[in-house]
Amino acid sequence: MQKNYLRTAAFAKLAGVNKKTLHYYDEIGLFRPAYVNEKGYRFYSPLQLDRLALIVTLKDLGVPLKVIAEYLSCGDLARVDEILTRQSQELDRRIGQLTRRKALLEALRRQNRGFLDWCGKGPQRLHREPERIAVLMSREEMESSRILIVNYLTDGPGTGLCGEGEDRFLYQKRPDGPILVPGGDYLCLYELVQGHRVWEWLVSRRQQLQDYAAARGWQLDARAFVEFGDLAVNGCSETDPEPRSIRMRICEPDSPECVDK
Repeated sequence: MQKNYLRTAAFAKLAGVNKKTLHYYDEIGLFRPAYVNEKGYRFYSPLQLDRLALIVTLKDLGVPLKVIAEYLSCGDLARVDEILTRQSQELDRRIGQLTRRKALLEALRRQNRGFLDWCGKGPQRLHREPERIAVLMSREEMESSRILIVNYLTDGPGTGLCGEGEDRFLYQKRPDGPILVPGGDYLCLYELVQGHRVWEWLVSRRQQLQDYAAARGWQLDARAFVEFGDLAVNGCSETDPEPRSIRMRICEPDSPECVDK
């Protein structure tokens, strides 16, 4: 009879669990061995693998062992279907949450990689994909507000400033943002900056990019986009270097978007 069964260690290895887990599940009556010999050794049948896999899955989803035991012993198929449907929905929710978190981490990684690759190397001509942005605060709102807080966990990275002449606003990259930032080649500058006089830095670096482009016969879109390697919040020490970037799109000659010369 024993030849049709597996010892605890072999069954645990086959199921991908610790044999102590099987001992504990047996002690609390959640998952019994198929056979126990006269010496007290536990033996399990391969036919029990599906049941154990279900227990492990439900436990990973956060279902208490007591609830799992109740569910396994109820014998009500409608109740079983209800529990499985609820846990499937919970799994979908977690998958969505993990997908969003992965997208956030990848966006932060790309942003950080840009600074690592180009910081301190002067103006660079780089290709950018189209993006959509939403206005968070107008210039007037920013000047009247002393503290700015943006939650990376909910809003994601990509907070920045857009300047076009004297018109400036704070924006957030959002897939459903009403403003389209065209893709194409951009003239970009990445720096480590001490102090937080962003407006003055924007004006001076915008002029630097315009001069650089003019020397090469390029024309730039009138809008300049400034972004940060980390969120700038009032109260940070002005002696701490802050990663900062500015970019302006290289556009076709005679385009109405180009800076007047």
